[in-house]
Amino acid sequence: MSEYIREDRERRAREDIQRREEQREMRDDRAREPPARTQDRDEADSMRRLAEVVNDPDIAIDTSMMKSINDPEQIMMPSGEVAKVTRRMSRRRQSFPSFRRDLILPRTNKKRKKNPKLAMAMKQANARGRKKNGGFKKGYDQARIAKLAQRLLKKMK
Repeated sequence: MSEYIREDRERRAREDIQRREEQREMRDDRAREPPARTQDRDEADSMRRLAEVVNDPDIAIDTSMMKSINDPEQIMMPSGEVAKVTRRMSRRRQSFPSFRRDLILPRTNKKRKKNPKLAMAMKQANARGRKKNGGFKKGYDQARIAKLAQRLLKKMK
């Protein structure tokens, strides 16, 4: 009986070794395969698209368009509007960043003006939510303090 058990264990060990080798070979094969889109293919696609624009006689580019094209901080949306990319978006390196409306439209003087009531509300909220050493009291965080400041501001108006 013990001979059968020993033979069975040896057979299982051989099968395990064989399975591991097959998995290792599959992993190596996947590593040797070229990626789906290579950098050369991407460059060829971008050159082809650029050639379509350059060779199209209906497209005329003036100096203002050229500035927009060469500015890495600007992107054209599908609607045709030119928008600025925020720092937060460029750090993420997203291919389709979301845009803030206030960066597309010009800001008015009223938007730029400081809000003294909000500043006072922030001071009061920070005084309520922070300890003397500057840390947060239990149950408070920056989000809760900001919400409290907005509530206080609403009461002031």
